[in-house]
Amino acid sequence: MNALSPRLAAIVDALPLRGGMRVLEIGGGPGAAARAVAGRIGAGHILMIDRSAKSIAAARSNAAAEIGAGRMSVRQSAAEDFALDPAEEPFDLAFAIRVGSLDGRRPENSTRALHRIAAALTPRGRLFIDGGTPLRELPLPR
Repeated sequence: MNALSPRLAAIVDALPLRGGMRVLEIGGGPGAAARAVAGRIGAGHILMIDRSAKSIAAARSNAAAEIGAGRMSVRQSAAEDFALDPAEEPFDLAFAIRVGSLDGRRPENSTRALHRIAAALTPRGRLFIDGGTPLRELPLPR
């Protein structure tokens, strides 16, 4: 397992994780943060999404043990297109690191992405993005 960069480690450490949580990572790239979260939520589950097929393939390879154990799954989707599968339970927490539709680089996608994320979370679910020290919480449309 590759060690997390100091920046990613600080972000994962700052997430309010607890055992048994369902976590959604948006734009997870090769899956390093998702793997670290999977190791911290015990019997919980993390779903990592990314718009890039290349990133999803890398995450599947890098997280084969976590995926095989049922603690993690990956799915190709952009934040603004994401929806729960019909039988899928909502998530307790979502986070995104360097995701253009949430950090201001793609403002045209922001509103739709926030609505899609809010719909995938429990009523008390929270969304965190980078840009704070090290995270900031984004308000969700309810």
